[in-house]
Amino acid sequence: MRISRGTRVLVRGDFDVAVKDGKIKDDFRLRAILPTIQYIDKCGGRIRFMGHLGRPRGKRVPHMSLKPVAAHLSRTLKRRIIFIDDPRAFDPEQDRSLDILFFENLRFFNGEEKNSLQFARRLARWSDIYLDDAFANAHRSHASVDRIARLLPSAAGLRFAQEVKVLSHLFRAPRYPAVAVLGGAKLETKLPLIERFLKTGYDVLVGGALVNPVIPFINKRGISKKSNSIRRIISNPRLHLPADLCVALSAGSRPRIVQIGDIRRDEVNYDIGPATVKNFCTLIHRAKTIVWNGPLGFAERKEFAKGTVAVARAITKSRAFSVVGGGDTVTLIAHYGVLKGFSHVSTGGGAMLEFLAGKKLPGVEALRQ
Repeated sequence: MRISRGTRVLVRGDFDVAVKDGKIKDDFRLRAILPTIQYIDKCGGRIRFMGHLGRPRGKRVPHMSLKPVAAHLSRTLKRRIIFIDDPRAFDPEQDRSLDILFFENLRFFNGEEKNSLQFARRLARWSDIYLDDAFANAHRSHASVDRIARLLPSAAGLRFAQEVKVLSHLFRAPRYPAVAVLGGAKLETKLPLIERFLKTGYDVLVGGALVNPVIPFINKRGISKKSNSIRRIISNPRLHLPADLCVALSAGSRPRIVQIGDIRRDEVNYDIGPATVKNFCTLIHRAKTIVWNGPLGFAERKEFAKGTVAVARAITKSRAFSVVGGGDTVTLIAHYGVLKGFSHVSTGGGAMLEFLAGKKLPGVEALRQ
């Protein structure tokens, strides 16, 4: 989209970052928006930022204010940013500022999550065009993501466009052998994605809490009659379950390595075991395309992060085109110093999973109108 000098550009940013005691703990998502800022500046556009932080559910929650985010971005850009406490309380027709404007957390206002047309119209008055550079929120039917894109000339920001291009490539033109590494929790929500990867010819490596619903099938106990979908995927030779696991009675008790079929009812799966790490790394070493979402264990604890770190190192040392996404995954592997080396680090978590599963995302569809 062409931006003329003086054009007001309303940018939906991904500002849902970790804030503690008024300081930003991880500014990865803020740095991801810098190319879009630089592009608008080069064109002479005037930036008006909006976004959200946390889930205040329509109420003002002080520790979820975007003021620290605006201050951090101001220091990063070395530019003055004017913070707008309530975009509804000012007359945007009088907006002549050349400075960047930054709106307070949109989820403080009920109209945002209700996808209110009235609220979207109030926001739209601040701008001549709209750019969405918050791919992580593309799966939300919210006013600043969906409704507003239908009111203004709209386009994707540079990061948003890159996300769609890279994630689409994983199914349109992957180089084989291709590997998908999936961890985290809630197997039922990731089953459609697992099945899509399997149908596309990926080897799917499963770890973390995703393994838990599968364990009854391995040790022949407590299998639900409603588990046909799980039964179907575990019979696929391209699905690779852990051979062994690091288990314990609790996070603070002594762990032990067991075969997946030997885990006791009172034990908890905390990490993949050494034999599984070896198996997974062998598949990763020969892969030419790799996508990863979800930690492979309770990696917040160092003693249970061995599997996640080993897999991350194997991927970064491979020659494959590699994509990693999911807030927990990216944060954890960055914490252990093994993030550098991935071809693409996605800002999306839920949005990434839904996009890869083939679902239509409101934020993407609104821009495609």
